[in-house]
Amino acid sequence: MEYVNHLKSKLSKLIFLEINKEVLAENFNIPELRKSREELFLPLSPEYIAENINEDLTKHLPFGEFVKGMYYVAGADPSFNQIPVYRELLVSLHRETVIKGLVAKLIVEDKQEEGLIYLLGLFTIHGEKDVLKNLLVLLEELSVKESMYQQALLRYADIAIEQELLEGHLFKGSALRFAGNFSQSLFHLREYLRLGGEETKEITDEMEFLDRKARITEGEAILYENPERFLELVLPLLSLEEDNPKLLLMIAIAYRMLENHDKALYYLNDALAVDQTYVDVLNEMGINYAAIGNYKEAVNYFHKLFSEVRTIEILTNLIMCYINMGDLEQAKKHIEIGELIDSEDEILLEIKNYMRKLEQN
Repeated sequence: MEYVNHLKSKLSKLIFLEINKEVLAENFNIPELRKSREELFLPLSPEYIAENINEDLTKHLPFGEFVKGMYYVAGADPSFNQIPVYRELLVSLHRETVIKGLVAKLIVEDKQEEGLIYLLGLFTIHGEKDVLKNLLVLLEELSVKESMYQQALLRYADIAIEQELLEGHLFKGSALRFAGNFSQSLFHLREYLRLGGEETKEITDEMEFLDRKARITEGEAILYENPERFLELVLPLLSLEEDNPKLLLMIAIAYRMLENHDKALYYLNDALAVDQTYVDVLNEMGINYAAIGNYKEAVNYFHKLFSEVRTIEILTNLIMCYINMGDLEQAKKHIEIGELIDSEDEILLEIKNYMRKLEQN
């Protein structure tokens, strides 16, 4: 996952110093350290390195900087091979309150990502539910700015659900909304309330929003196979989605498929009022005008659109309009352009064959 690699890359700025295990075991009463066959390397905190970059880092080292460094490594890479040893050390030292204070300080200073790493470290080492809740809050904030953290939000929300934290469902709902899975997002918000979560106005509004989006997504899946059912699903939602040009376009497509071109054009004009540059809406306008025999108006839309988006699909629509208008000269000119774009396009080949038959007659 992207965020995992991103956090691991943070370790490259740390300095690890080899520490005598016997001294640590003696001073901090951790006899288990002596059982480890591996050498012990402790990281200095990134803050200490940044502030003492020009100093000899092997002299006058406060042990607290190693403590911070170990939490930092545990957050940036929970699979780091010395994490079990770090856990023994940190659990025996009881410095988590200091690290929680550091997290608060970093967040106030708008260093959210650094704060996140220490929070992840706290959770990796101690697994406290309160830390997990704070972690989810911060991950949700970061997910708004950086999409890679949406993966982390989903992962730790699942962990919270496994630990029977109500908030897990709340934050999983948030993660799924980021991913565009509105129906599952709504399910987890309902689970949050069913299990005893507090129903606030914000949650109620969010559930109404998700229900609306889930219905639209359901409708989109059946638009072309069942336009009537699509309209039944989405038209009642339109008063709250009237500034949604994609929905207006889909409604127009449904009406076109039902051969109600007047209504299709009505909704297309509404969509253009929201977004005048929406390419698919402009294309649909041309298709509808062509369907009612107004080829001159259709040509205006297709010609304008083709000058901006030079696709073979738009060009073949334009060519057919010229043919239906009887302007075979323009049709031939645009067929030549089409051959430069994609000479093997099936529709273009059919048009060329049709043109040959017209000329023979």
